[in-house]
Amino acid sequence: DVIEAMLRDFQEEKPLTIRCCQNRITPEELKKRLEQEGITVTVHPYLPYAFAISGYDYLEGLKSFREGLFAVQDVSSMLAGEIADPKEGAYVIDVCAAPGGKSLHVAERLNGTGHVEARDLTEYKTDLIRENIERSGLENIEAKVQDATVFDVESEGKADLVIADLPCSGLGVLGRKTDLKYKASPEGTESLVHLQREILDCVHRYVKPGGTLIYSTCTVDQAENMGNLYWFLEEHPEFRLDDITERLCPELREDVRDGGCIQLLPGIHKCDGFFLARLVRSE
Repeated sequence: DVIEAMLRDFQEEKPLTIRCCQNRITPEELKKRLEQEGITVTVHPYLPYAFAISGYDYLEGLKSFREGLFAVQDVSSMLAGEIADPKEGAYVIDVCAAPGGKSLHVAERLNGTGHVEARDLTEYKTDLIRENIERSGLENIEAKVQDATVFDVESEGKADLVIADLPCSGLGVLGRKTDLKYKASPEGTESLVHLQREILDCVHRYVKPGGTLIYSTCTVDQAENMGNLYWFLEEHPEFRLDDITERLCPELREDVRDGGCIQLLPGIHKCDGFFLARLVRSE
């Protein structure tokens, strides 16, 4: 039944999901602005600052988008910012950040304090992040080219929060990225599991004692998610799962596993397929 619900969901056309940029406007004011532009707006049941929108031709045609009043982001991705829950003044490293949705969300939550370093592999990807930073108006965030598999000595033990939303098979977003179904293979998934472990083995060293590591993927594959999580906890006993239950809306709390992670499923949950885990390094 779960598989059938997921497959049906992959075939359905969905409205675009956006996040209100609360450094610039309140969710209530944004909803009014969008409706004045002729947009159909529905508040998402999981987060009061998330909306599903439809009835527009193209985003750049919306004045509210050009003014940076909202960002395009799925609710599953916004939940990463919710469970990260950074304290004001935090130093944050997002190791695979493009196009920057999670980095910008976290930077916004810091309320003008701290600093977010949004990293990715190429200038092309970091340019995408910079475009979104410029639109957002946030000043406590920068984009930087950095290969996540290459250890950055200068960052060792310095980050209050590391976000590792890693390259994955994308099996949770087949409804949005239909080309993935033609490329998926057991061999490809196995190679991604090894890449994810290589990155985690590197970037966990950036987390300071008492700091937080968020591991996430947009897949529903067991090996990439719970498999990698259990592997990581065994390899790095200085980290433990931290309870995320109270950081999630009531509708999702029963689905939290082991206290510190959740597997979101398309067609079952009201968002993309996504895996989230919050790990804390011992003091």
